[in-house]
Amino acid sequence: MTRPSNDDLRRTVEEIAGPIAERLGLELLEAKVKGQQGSRMVRLVVDAVDLDPEVLVGIEDIAALSRDVEAVLDEHDPIAGGYTLEVTSPGADRPLTRPRDFARNRGRTLRVELHAAEPEGGEVLGELTAATETTLTIATPDGDRDLAFSDVARGHVVLPW
Repeated sequence: MTRPSNDDLRRTVEEIAGPIAERLGLELLEAKVKGQQGSRMVRLVVDAVDLDPEVLVGIEDIAALSRDVEAVLDEHDPIAGGYTLEVTSPGADRPLTRPRDFARNRGRTLRVELHAAEPEGGEVLGELTAATETTLTIATPDGDRDLAFSDVARGHVVLPW
């Protein structure tokens, strides 16, 4: 009998954790399984489904997801041996790469990196005032700048400290 790889286990964890996260109003952004049998680390990164920048993932959300996912993992036992479950929200320095990532950060100051192949290249710094699936609007000191999402490599929230 072959043992499942960490990638197989990651997919199983995603299938279990994704619906639980959704039920709790969370989006599963990432699941990772690392380590060897008996000492695996299962790491889930979640964010609020609600794109309102004021809606944050709280410690109660993390605790509820952790408790519910752990109960299902323990019941179905897809991970042979011991494991440690870590549930967290994305850090403030996590790169923004999807339209939803940007939409969650409306009203914040961002540094948006553009693809080097684009004529304007470089980056744009300013407050994100609007975000759709295809366009970002950044308020810069020189005025509003509309960026096609296809021209964006990634973005980062500019931290106030």
